Amino acid sequence: MEPASVEFGVVVPSGWRADQVMDAGRAAEMLGLDFFLVTDHYITPTSDSSVDAWAMLAALAAMTQEITLGTCVTPIPFRPPQMLAKVVATVDQISNGRVVLGVGAGWSRAEFDAYGTWADDRTRVAMTVEGLELMMKLWASDEPFDFDGKYYRSKGAILRPKPVTRPHPPLWFGGMGSYVLKRLVAKHADAWLPPVPGIPDEEYLRVLAAVRGGDGVERKRPVRVMFNGTLSEIKSGVEKYERMGCEAAMLVRTPYEELPGAMLELSEFCRSYGR
Repeated sequence: MEPASVEFGVVVPSGWRADQVMDAGRAAEMLGLDFFLVTDHYITPTSDSSVDAWAMLAALAAMTQEITLGTCVTPIPFRPPQMLAKVVATVDQISNGRVVLGVGAGWSRAEFDAYGTWADDRTRVAMTVEGLELMMKLWASDEPFDFDGKYYRSKGAILRPKPVTRPHPPLWFGGMGSYVLKRLVAKHADAWLPPVPGIPDEEYLRVLAAVRGGDGVERKRPVRVMFNGTLSEIKSGVEKYERMGCEAAMLVRTPYEELPGAMLELSEFCRSYGR
């Protein structure tokens, strides 16, 4: 068999305690997994207990050496994008360039009502587009600039020091809408993250066609498409998903008590699969 091109990682919820997230992140690196992602929510329909994902990633960045760290995913309209750009750049500096920003428009109205301002789907997507534009300009510009958008404004904006990763940390997008896939993902994404608990095969084919097809959209680079599942779902399905064009597997829906054993089995499976 050809050496596997699939990478393997784990996603844990920000609803866990801080010590649980830290234990999981350190174990993921020790076991040689490729990436460790934290969901980015303050309130969900099932829980009002959470840690701040970016605070956790900053702590893990200082305590790890190789594993990629990121969110799955950060709702861009939830925070001022200028401040988020600074936070991401700082964590990228701490990690020496191992951070990815998971990008989404948000869906949990409860957390927006409690900590920000809720808007309809179309508006949140538009805010995501404009927020990313401002963030990327902050990461790139060496001189202060003014930004006068529909949703965000800045005067004399400058971000120093810059992220280690240039021109900016990788962007891993969530989202299933046609506009998000064909425009935002195709134009800006380094990878695409499926919703949990995954999607049917025909939807993966639709995603692949949208982000890689010949529809006249200019792509800056190939977009890595991922899939997710429990340990048994990954082990039984990885060959099928790799044939479909997926390039990374995310371990999800694993309780904290079961995660150490599941990650150990996943790391052993990585080696047996050709890693």
